[in-house]
Amino acid sequence: MRDAVEQAPIESQARRLALGAALTRRAARTLGAERLPPAAAADELVELAERLGEANGSDARAHAVRFEPPYPGVTGGVEALGGGVRLVLACVALERGGAPLGTVFTSLIAGRAPLVAVAPPGAPMPDGWSTLPGSP
Repeated sequence: MRDAVEQAPIESQARRLALGAALTRRAARTLGAERLPPAAAADELVELAERLGEANGSDARAHAVRFEPPYPGVTGGVEALGGGVRLVLACVALERGGAPLGTVFTSLIAGRAPLVAVAPPGAPMPDGWSTLPGSP
């Protein structure tokens, strides 16, 4: 019995890692390149985030999750970062039964590869963040 109890957190962690890796690969495929252009403008990051939202259905099905709010989630907006820009988005991945798998953070930074990480359930999303313009 003890092994089954210990296995559950490891299994959840493995699912979070797999989901983050799949969403990172999807972001790179959607971008069509390994990295965002170093001179990417704020509107380019927003446009990529919108395209990520349109392309997430197969990853959600493959990992048996749904996203609240819809992937890629809410954001505090584009921020200046060391001469470039970044956009960080967040949403919660819920398992089929509605239990949270984790909080999904998507980072789009000019000049870098897109990155998606899934934090354990309960990781907070900052207050005051909102959906991208035109999102459901």
